[in-house]
Amino acid sequence: MVACSRLQIPLTLVWAITVHKSQGLTLPKAVIDLGNKEYAASLSFIAVSRISALKNILFKPFSFERLQQIRTCKKLQERKEEKKRLVSIIFYN
Repeated sequence: MVACSRLQIPLTLVWAITVHKSQGLTLPKAVIDLGNKEYAASLSFIAVSRISALKNILFKPFSFERLQQIRTCKKLQERKEEKKRLVSIIFYN
């Protein structure tokens, strides 16, 4: 009989999904990579809102300018204007 031994790196099973795929889910924990730009209005909000508690979110590093992009996103501005228009129709007509 030959004696042998082995050394194994401990592995943890993980998985990743897109923000679109996460819609409708509630996740216990997540690591969020906001990327360099906002590809569609509210994607960052959707990503953050899928997690049940803020203490369970880990963001990959990003710059402050990235947050400013969200605020100045043309689609977000259009969405705000449309919301304002709809509210005025509902409450003032």
